[in-house]
Amino acid sequence: MAALHLKNWSKYWIGGLLVMWGALSFSLPPAQAKDIMVFAAASLALPLQQIADSFAAKANHSIRISLAGSATLARQIGKGAPADIYISANQNWMEYAARKVPLIAASRQHLLSNRMVLIGLANTNQPVSSLTTQAFSNLLQNGRLAIGDPDHVPAGIYAAEALKRLNLWPTAKLKLARMNNVRAALAMVERGATPAGIVYQTDAFKNSKVAVIYRFPASAHRQISYWAARVRDQNATNKAFFKFLFSSAAKAVFKRHGFLVN
Repeated sequence: MAALHLKNWSKYWIGGLLVMWGALSFSLPPAQAKDIMVFAAASLALPLQQIADSFAAKANHSIRISLAGSATLARQIGKGAPADIYISANQNWMEYAARKVPLIAASRQHLLSNRMVLIGLANTNQPVSSLTTQAFSNLLQNGRLAIGDPDHVPAGIYAAEALKRLNLWPTAKLKLARMNNVRAALAMVERGATPAGIVYQTDAFKNSKVAVIYRFPASAHRQISYWAARVRDQNATNKAFFKFLFSSAAKAVFKRHGFLVN
């Protein structure tokens, strides 16, 4: 079976060990020769685990997955983290990683697309077809808006772009709950810690804890593109799993989780 370090997303490395990794000189136990280490955007947690399990069952190799914000992962790769494959939710962070380490340039490919949605706790809000300043203010009231930190988290960058395009940024900017990744923003809404949040549509897809209040038009922000690249070219398993990510079987899994595939 593929080895995702912890099954519950809230226990992933995104909140602790992985964030501190750079200061610990990358002291993880070495992977086995046939193991593959995948660094991937946190929003890919569920489908990527299923895809890794499917590949591992047939190839008899372990796929180790580390999840965090794309920026965090890119910086760690730049500091020498032992990633074999990097999947970013933002092309800019892929380019950052490429400047720091010699990615396999020919392998860099667009993998998936996504959309942004405004969410609230399930059964507490009704969907709206347009989002006015007054409706947005009423939704937040004295609470905060959970989003990925727009200074570096791709989901937060897209969210800020959308809010600015809809003239909602003056209302939102002083009420942000800035999170280290989009899954943390989702958790804030799931727990009722914030009345609303902006996440990828895939985070709210078939999620009984939250409800989609508003779907941002694709024109409100830059295209949300996930990019993948091989960081190292060490063995055939690396190449095989990377190729499997683009297979019809893997695309079907991504699609079942709400991602947009070519």
